[in-house]
Amino acid sequence: MMKKSFWMLSISAAALMLTAVATQPAVANGVADFYKKKRLTLYVGYSAGGGYDRYSRALARHMGRHIPGKPRIIVKNRPGAGSMILTNELYNSLPKDGTVFATIGRGVPHEPLLGTKEAKFDATKFTWLGSMNNEVSLCVSWHKTDIKTFDDMLKKTYVVGGVGPGSDTDNFPKVINYVFGSKMKLITGYPGGNDINFATERGEVDGRCAWSWSSVKSTRAKWIKENKINLLVQMSTQPHPELTRRGVPFIMDYAKTDDQKAILAFIYSRQAWGRPYLAPPGIPKDRAEALQAAFMATMNDPKFQEDAKKQKLDVAPVPGPKIASLVKELYETPQNIIKLASLAATDNSQMDISKAVIPVETLEGAITKIKRGGRKVTIEGSGKKWAVSVSGKRTKIMVNGAKAKRKALKIGMNCKLTYQGTQAKAFDCK
Repeated sequence: MMKKSFWMLSISAAALMLTAVATQPAVANGVADFYKKKRLTLYVGYSAGGGYDRYSRALARHMGRHIPGKPRIIVKNRPGAGSMILTNELYNSLPKDGTVFATIGRGVPHEPLLGTKEAKFDATKFTWLGSMNNEVSLCVSWHKTDIKTFDDMLKKTYVVGGVGPGSDTDNFPKVINYVFGSKMKLITGYPGGNDINFATERGEVDGRCAWSWSSVKSTRAKWIKENKINLLVQMSTQPHPELTRRGVPFIMDYAKTDDQKAILAFIYSRQAWGRPYLAPPGIPKDRAEALQAAFMATMNDPKFQEDAKKQKLDVAPVPGPKIASLVKELYETPQNIIKLASLAATDNSQMDISKAVIPVETLEGAITKIKRGGRKVTIEGSGKKWAVSVSGKRTKIMVNGAKAKRKALKIGMNCKLTYQGTQAKAFDCK
């Protein structure tokens, strides 16, 4: 009798194994059937040309090959409030079927804990796909200012640019003012980090106090080589060896009390997921797992790695489930620490804050470069070179007196460009 029961159990176990093996291709085929001929949208919570944008466009060029069904991925910029607008949309209104994912500011998941009313989401419920690296951020100043060192930054008035509530560019200066009594002033409301860079060149601000080292190297390597910027302090929970070799001080070394150390550790915990990618909550499990697997497969793809190397993008991937675990730990932080960090990040009494006024300007010259089907155009004239993002809906385009679309813009055309920051408002070309 026992032999018969064992034999029957063995048959049942074998049948279950065969069923599981047969189910795996069916699940894969189901995902492939869904994504076949689909177009995925990767939203970027900042304007074109900055670090988040460059990382995302590199990812989009390669990730589709690793998703069953090989869908095409398009990138759309959705700047606003330091990517808070996009985060709320991703959580509350964008499709939850696996056709949309995004990159947001690494500090945005902290905002509900810090009491930010605009944060309408629970970061533990997002579908975390992964991060392209962990990160160390910097405070930097333009070479023409008298802010040359971290000690200068603590003692003198230092005007920095920001993109909006919840962003590192706004929170980090507030925290440093609160913890160390520095005298930073914040001009906020720029569409993205690239716009802050241009404002720095124009002398509107002295610099920025939350700029990823990977982004500095990939977007402004020339500034480093020509000593156009001063690297004042590195901010993270661990220093970057490359920056340490350059003699850039590490902010945690300046924390003297337990409260100071706890505040900085909480705020800089976001650096562990330096370039995060996430999808809405509640997407089908098989598609979520396929996107997570595709993200990591892309990070190990030699073609992607070669692309990233050419663009000087630091890649040190963190898997989606690991980020989900870290975010869960973040949301379990003791309330007394959260209250301290919240006060440091939101106490505007320690910070002079004003709204950025981005001028509308014009430039007459010839088109010298066109990228992404006219989505990014460079014009040179009167000794000036300017690259702008061109919207299919918001940019007015005239060619030889007639309305036209982006694809009508050609290298060599003479144009009058009207722009605001890095956003093109109008082209009048011949």
